[in-house]
Amino acid sequence: MPTDRNALVRDLRCFNRFYTGLIGLLDETLTHSAYTLTEARVLFELGRRPGYIATSPGGKAGFLARALQIDFGPAASDIARELQLDPAYVTRILRKFSSAGLIETLPGSDALRRRVLALTVRGEAALAALQAAADRDLTRLTAGLGDEEAAELSDMLARVRDLLGGAPASERREIG
Repeated sequence: MPTDRNALVRDLRCFNRFYTGLIGLLDETLTHSAYTLTEARVLFELGRRPGYIATSPGGKAGFLARALQIDFGPAASDIARELQLDPAYVTRILRKFSSAGLIETLPGSDALRRRVLALTVRGEAALAALQAAADRDLTRLTAGLGDEEAAELSDMLARVRDLLGGAPASERREIG
């Protein structure tokens, strides 16, 4: 166990290089799909938490957004903040998804006539394919582990998330 912070930083960087190479995060596309890692992250986020506000009443949208009656600004800002990405980049991804028929805007449930982003049937299928491919890759990665080793790895991963403060309350569990 490292006793100084510099050693800890070196260990974390070493692990990051190992893991990103192991699961292929540096590949051009995620799990041999048509999506980059960032696009897949946005798609996962849209599937995980639907209902991002796509337009706001009286908002100032650009010409194309006004012509198409779509302003991804509020949604892009929310997603960008959650994923720590540039909002303009997220907007380009959302436009690409819209053009590909992966997302649509639907009337919101409030009286303000807001519109919300939602995955289309095609978008849900694309997300399901990405999730299935990721699950297959991770199953292959851990196939050689015995039951005890798998449980130990699972506990270690939960502990790392807890130590670094990255485990949402819904994912936290007792480590025994």
